[in-house]
Amino acid sequence: MPLVVVLAILAAISRRKAHRLFGDSPLINRLIKTVSPRRRRYKVAIVALAVLFLAVALAGPRLGTRLREAKREGIDLVIALDVSQSMMAEDVLPNRLAKAKFEIANLIRELTGDRVGLVLFAGDAFVQCPMTLDYSAIRLFLDVADPSMIPIQGTDFGRAIARAVEMLESSTDAEDPATADRTRALLIVSDGENHVADMNQALQAAQDAGIVVFAAGVGETRGVPIPVIENGRTVGYKEDSDGTVVATKLEEEVLQDLADGGGYYRISRTSSSLPDFRDALLGLQRSEFDAQVFEEYDDKFQWPLAIGLLLLVIESLVSEHRRRIVETQHDSTLATADSE
Repeated sequence: MPLVVVLAILAAISRRKAHRLFGDSPLINRLIKTVSPRRRRYKVAIVALAVLFLAVALAGPRLGTRLREAKREGIDLVIALDVSQSMMAEDVLPNRLAKAKFEIANLIRELTGDRVGLVLFAGDAFVQCPMTLDYSAIRLFLDVADPSMIPIQGTDFGRAIARAVEMLESSTDAEDPATADRTRALLIVSDGENHVADMNQALQAAQDAGIVVFAAGVGETRGVPIPVIENGRTVGYKEDSDGTVVATKLEEEVLQDLADGGGYYRISRTSSSLPDFRDALLGLQRSEFDAQVFEEYDDKFQWPLAIGLLLLVIESLVSEHRRRIVETQHDSTLATADSE
């Protein structure tokens, strides 16, 4: 507001200097007599007040408090990530595991309100991160996932599903019995190479628990060797007992069978359909599992904002010139002076 006043004063001084430079002061004053200094001051005052009210609005005035209830809705989701040696194959750059972790991290960033847990599996399975709403923690545990974390190699989908079912059921019962009806989902991310034939029992247990199973396949369908990595460097490729290099490929049929109740997604070298999994989650029934009532201030910035804008409109309608009658009197005075 003071800045508006200072600028108005500087503008007035500049006008006076311009008048003196333009010509004879009495004559200039007679020519500009239709301009009202009082109206000009009114306009400056209105603009200054408008700026004041707009500044008050920007300050965000709040008066009083009101109660607000915040509800959190979502589902329980367990992500089972395959960390077997075959996931180090480089048919998907930089390798299957790194690509899978990248896509999962992007998926987690899009979640809102869903509880997420992480299970790592190979020949065995264990809970890497329990059910949580802390997505930063999930991504942290995801970053360190590595084949060396599970000494028993191979790929056992049955153990992965059983561990996920166990985690979902235990976390639900432990927190609140009312959450027993919450929608629960399992996403298995793997290259599909199953080294244990019978996984029907685990799938049946998931179905009995009301868990919707999804799957995402990582890799290409043509065979590639499995690298042997030591100290972060590839030192060779995995061989069988006969010295033949072992090849691995994406087994989509196995993963599609796993996802019979949900959907199957593909993570390949050049593309990924895993972002579509977010849409599938939104299609599931979401349950309320948390509600908090808290006080918040009632914002009142609308009133000074409206007054400030109204003053700006009024300022634009106020003219610097006197009324028409004054202009007519001035014109007749000039005409009389010219005749004399």
